[in-house]
Amino acid sequence: MATTPVLASVETAQAHAGQAPPATGVVAGNLAGYSLNAGNRFDLRAEPVDLFGREILLKQGTVHQQVAFDPVTGLAYVTQVISDGRRLADEPAAVPGAERGRRGDLCVNEVAPDGSVGAVMYLRGVGHGGGLGVEHVDGRPVLWLETDADPVADGFTYGKRIGRVAFTPDAVVDAGSGLIEVFDPVPGSSRTTPSLDVDHGRIGVRHRSSTGKDEYRVYDLDAFKSRVFTPLYSFPCHYRTQAWCLYGDLVHQNEGSAYSDANLRPGNSWWNVYDITTGLMIERSFNTTALDLPHRETEAITVRTTPNGPQLVFGFATREPGPRRMALYGITGTTDGTGDHVPWTDLEYDAGVYAPNSSHYAPQYRQLGDRVYLHLRLSRKNSTPWTNGETILTLPPHIRPHRTQGMVGQITGSGISDSLTIRWEVQTDGALRIYDQRGFTGWIGLDAGYFVS
Repeated sequence: MATTPVLASVETAQAHAGQAPPATGVVAGNLAGYSLNAGNRFDLRAEPVDLFGREILLKQGTVHQQVAFDPVTGLAYVTQVISDGRRLADEPAAVPGAERGRRGDLCVNEVAPDGSVGAVMYLRGVGHGGGLGVEHVDGRPVLWLETDADPVADGFTYGKRIGRVAFTPDAVVDAGSGLIEVFDPVPGSSRTTPSLDVDHGRIGVRHRSSTGKDEYRVYDLDAFKSRVFTPLYSFPCHYRTQAWCLYGDLVHQNEGSAYSDANLRPGNSWWNVYDITTGLMIERSFNTTALDLPHRETEAITVRTTPNGPQLVFGFATREPGPRRMALYGITGTTDGTGDHVPWTDLEYDAGVYAPNSSHYAPQYRQLGDRVYLHLRLSRKNSTPWTNGETILTLPPHIRPHRTQGMVGQITGSGISDSLTIRWEVQTDGALRIYDQRGFTGWIGLDAGYFVS
């Protein structure tokens, strides 16, 4: 049996072990005298660039989970669950892929700017790899990721603490090894993942509490290393999340699953952006990047430093069946977040039957947070009466609600002696319908009415 490689020790905070126990409780707002201008709200409408110009094959055939960049060398580090049938240097036999997932065995790839994988490191029993950060310490990359996963009977396991370990090519390191410095900021939590913001001296932690609620916490990085676990901010998570990252005063998270019979193109990939100082989700935008990928599974999101400033990097796992590949894209453009930064998007309708009152009233939608706003004013071309329960148009799959919801709209005043309102409903299949039994023939409208997605 091969000997596990020995890593050089990482700069640690273990000298602080004799300090008082870490502070507990949530502290909202800034520390006294501390200020930070986020300055980097990425413009999610901007055209992304393809970082490698192609889909990258990593060392394992599994889906990549998260990516992070060394702030000095610019090299990318990418997590994957170890592939089925792989045998590591100190293992007596090959291990099934399902067993790797149940135990939390990861491969970390070091990826050069040309997309080639230069080195790998193996970490067993740490988790699923959904969180990753990289420091550069004494000329070496140092990884932050989840650790101390409890094996599960089926499926994937996840870490319950944060680990810090030096990246060493070909190393095989197990959870519980003295080579991994362990931090436990929220004892008793699960699905605990980190995100490192070296530029602003912070670390974020996402965790699941014993009540099953997911939460973000943001800490001063130096204090965290000293095991002072008093958060600067904490706030609840919303929506199922594939990956997330902290940068400045913002947390970006992405969500989405691969195309399928239940998730037809353009899919269900979304960005969610939080202001950590308030805990509010300030933007929810549909991700239209690389819609033509035959297999497009939302994975990974981070911020890296470039000569043109910080860049939001995100990606998709491709190829089904595998071996899987990684496609990464980047957005450098920013916005100040003021004004009408979420444009209206046209909706398809039957132009042979309906006509908008003017070009300003063609059917459109936009999404702000979890609200989908609709806007239209239509007349029937043949001037026949509107029918009760008539379907006016069908909404695209990615904005359909999970339950039927109602809205109130307007109708023409010509020839109407009673109410000038009409009831609209949006169905789970996307049907947008009107309900009115009067049989009138004028126009119908919905001016910025909304439903909750």
